[in-house]
Amino acid sequence: MTSPDQEPKPERIAPARFGAPVESHEQAQPAAQSAVQKPLFWAAVLSIALLLILVVLWLPSQINERQLPSSRQQGEQGRDLSAAGDLSAPAPGASQADAGVPDTEAVLAKRQLAQRIADALQLRRAELEKLAVERWAASDYKQIQLNDERARHYFEQREFEAAATYWQKAIADANTLLGQVEPLLKATLVEGHEAIEAGDSDAAIEAFELALAIHPENTLAALGMSRARALQQVLTLLAAAENHEREDRLDQALMMYRQALSLDPQAKGAKEGMLRAAQGMQDWEFRIALSTAQQALEAGDYAAAKREFLNADKIKGGQAAVKEGLAQAEFGLQQEVVERLRVSAERAERSEAWAQAERDYQRALKLDASLSFAAQGLKRAQQRLALDQSLRNLIEQPQRLYSDAVRQEASALIDQARSIESAGPRLRQQTETLRQALAKASRKLTVTLVSDNSTHVMVYRVGKLGQFQQTRLELTPGDYVIVGRREGYRDTRKTLSIRPDMDSIEPFDIRCTEKI
Repeated sequence: MTSPDQEPKPERIAPARFGAPVESHEQAQPAAQSAVQKPLFWAAVLSIALLLILVVLWLPSQINERQLPSSRQQGEQGRDLSAAGDLSAPAPGASQADAGVPDTEAVLAKRQLAQRIADALQLRRAELEKLAVERWAASDYKQIQLNDERARHYFEQREFEAAATYWQKAIADANTLLGQVEPLLKATLVEGHEAIEAGDSDAAIEAFELALAIHPENTLAALGMSRARALQQVLTLLAAAENHEREDRLDQALMMYRQALSLDPQAKGAKEGMLRAAQGMQDWEFRIALSTAQQALEAGDYAAAKREFLNADKIKGGQAAVKEGLAQAEFGLQQEVVERLRVSAERAERSEAWAQAERDYQRALKLDASLSFAAQGLKRAQQRLALDQSLRNLIEQPQRLYSDAVRQEASALIDQARSIESAGPRLRQQTETLRQALAKASRKLTVTLVSDNSTHVMVYRVGKLGQFQQTRLELTPGDYVIVGRREGYRDTRKTLSIRPDMDSIEPFDIRCTEKI
């Protein structure tokens, strides 16, 4: 039997029997008539063969096509039934006779097509499940599962076109859901960030959990989840920081803002608060440094003032008050150095350390070339240093006084030293020492020269003495070269040394004795 919704199947055509006996009246026909009927006979045979081929190959597919609409109608009517009840009933339009009919090529093609569609659906389902579809489209995915089950049922009942139809519908629905993934992910990320901005940590965590379920490796989702989990602690820190800021506890506020930023670098208001607190701290530190510098300047502690002005400039550079104060501090420091040099130079003058005094005055003039005391002191120190060196040289080398020119120089130095009203003990001692050395070098000693009355004698620095047997000279200390000449004899040359500490001098013989 067929179901009420199915079209009646066409009756099978029985095969014709060839070679059956013909009627007697046909046998009585003339031979000419029999010859005419032979072509008609073979045409009939050919027609019967074609009919058999059509019955075997074409008729079953036509029967299935007539049954398919009835199957679709019954499938649509049973959509509201539960899956178990819907699939327990026999497939609409299923024929007992079809179950035993081998698949023809057309039926096999439909089966293969349905199988390919089913395989494609499984790939999409796997992709959707990887994207956690049941968390964001459970109802729609349930319908896809239901259509998949219906298609499987029809496939088992050999209703391949119906199975393909349901699988295609499931694929279309799956493609629709896959197309929603990217917009859904973006919307979920936006929702999570908006929840963070609103301070709703629970909503933010929920949104980012869904985003990570859809795309576990999404960087924005991972960062958002980190921010969402730290949100409550960040909000607590920000509230505490704002309270400290209102109470002018800027150091505490700055610390809290920094802690909040360490938990969430994008925390709303944290960076602005940190900059605001840091600016406030900077202003406060600048005021303290500037006040301390000005107090030190007023107290004359120029080193401390300069240090604090530099600190203030480091905190907040380019401030006019700092530049002015720093200039005053540096000038004060310069004046302190100048004063120390002046004191040192004057002390050196009193102790007659003229080289030290000269250096101190030169350093003072290098700091300020307009210092008159330093210019005058330098001139005085240089004059006294030159006098001191000249006196010391003659005292340390008294033999130089054996020269008349040097004795004149020494006498002039003594007069110069005596003319200085503020002469110190060192200068007075040097002057007296040189005076005594000069007196000794100027004292003449009597020298007796002995000769043969034939030798011509000459004393350098004294003059020619001629020939004599004996003569006397008054000579100051020194070395005298005496030369004797005599015709026919080799010249003789001798040196006479006279020293201030000699009490008497032995007679000095000078004569030529070696004949040529």
